[in-house]
Amino acid sequence: MSRSNTRVVLIYPPNQLMAVEIPRPDGSLGPLYLAGALRAAGIEVEILDASVGTPEDDLKETFHHRVLQPNGLTRIGMTPERIREYLTRGQFDIIGISSNFTPQTRMALEVARIAKEVNPNAFVIAGGVNGRAMADRFMTTGFVDIIALSEAERTIVEIVRTWQQGRSFNEIDGVVFSHDGKTVVRPTRSTTYHTNLDQLPFPAWDLLPFEKYDGVNSPHGSITPGTQRRYAPLMTSRGCPFRCAYCHVSEERRDDSMAGNLGSLRLKSIERVMKEFEILQNLGVTHIYFEDDSLLAKKARVTEIFRRLTGLGLKISNVNGVNLVHLSKPGSDGQLHPDQEYLETIASAGFNEIVFPVESGSQRILDKYATGKLRHDRLDVLELVNVAAKAGITCPVNMMLGFPDETEGEMSQSIELAKRLVSAGAPYITFFIPIPFPGSQLFRYALDHGHLQPDFDPDQMNWKNAVMVNTTVPPERIVQLRDEAWDQVNTVAYKEGRIAREIRTRVAE
Repeated sequence: MSRSNTRVVLIYPPNQLMAVEIPRPDGSLGPLYLAGALRAAGIEVEILDASVGTPEDDLKETFHHRVLQPNGLTRIGMTPERIREYLTRGQFDIIGISSNFTPQTRMALEVARIAKEVNPNAFVIAGGVNGRAMADRFMTTGFVDIIALSEAERTIVEIVRTWQQGRSFNEIDGVVFSHDGKTVVRPTRSTTYHTNLDQLPFPAWDLLPFEKYDGVNSPHGSITPGTQRRYAPLMTSRGCPFRCAYCHVSEERRDDSMAGNLGSLRLKSIERVMKEFEILQNLGVTHIYFEDDSLLAKKARVTEIFRRLTGLGLKISNVNGVNLVHLSKPGSDGQLHPDQEYLETIASAGFNEIVFPVESGSQRILDKYATGKLRHDRLDVLELVNVAAKAGITCPVNMMLGFPDETEGEMSQSIELAKRLVSAGAPYITFFIPIPFPGSQLFRYALDHGHLQPDFDPDQMNWKNAVMVNTTVPPERIVQLRDEAWDQVNTVAYKEGRIAREIRTRVAE
């Protein structure tokens, strides 16, 4: 059997968000790389970002259409009826659905369900960090035919070719699919994904609905009122040298990982990165959002990339992965000190804000859950915040409260450190509750130790909720401590009191 003229669409599902979250279009790189791979193989492909809709859709009916759902989350994007209309008109044979974040599981499966209702013979592919981590749930719905378990630039082409030719998916590595009512798992091999990132296809950025994004003007990072910027995501590397338990990389830095050893740090050449800059510039992009998990790890490389970026006139909107150790350098005293020159280089490249992942004031918690990536006895984070501020970089801080065996005393250590960080110049501290996302070490730990039920609700897996149970500090108390910490550290009253105390101290001196 041979199927020609195959119609393929890759879909970013609508979003569902908490009231405190800032809505943003998706536009992440995964589907763009897959579209680039399909194009390189001569397969036509469309992309739909269902949060903003098609060129003919009014943003009032998509991105600005907000519906409060029974689960307490607000749905943003194309309505189910509009998605159904789009798929009916498109008559797509293959529908690929991106699922990176666990709280968006419902939205991904909604699109899959609609696709099957429109055309029961449509072939539905799912992928992304969450899709592969929750493969069992996706497959048991009956709405998904196959799931890519790894980076899928090669796999997506193999899947489409195999479907076109009517062959068995048993010939493809790194997938999960149904056959005769049974779920079949084909292990990922080292040949499934790219170890040399220069061999990756170029992302199909031109398929993004830039005009819609321009209208929304809500990129990752800060937004300047009254301005409009065309932005796009870019990665200069994949993987991370750390294995934090709450990150999917923690389970993907092993050869026996379901997804393969994706977590190992892999770098594109500077020449390849420059080509990508030029492609984006030709599309009218002015601001780059770096999606790297550990962009700043190789200082000489990053410095050269930033130098060339600035030479092209491109700006940096924000950066995803930052590790504080990369912003420091060893001193003759054996301690780590802020790398002032590197911070100034980063600032001159356009960074005016970097979120500092301090995570915890307890060294035991850092050692157990954050692979010891920060040692408070070696690096003074207060000094780092201060030096960064002098270089022109604002440094809000992320802290985490509520690990399974964390004591209230250890949480107090984090809260006290947060107060000192604000005094050192951090504009605010965001307190997160650790979430055991599927695909992370913390997820496996939570299941094994009775902190999470196997039938957990993905809708609740967000940083506002204490979803783990049987923790040293009860979940209700964790939420209370988190809310109190915010009030203690970030309120105007506290900050005004801090300033008054500083003035009194200076006068006394």
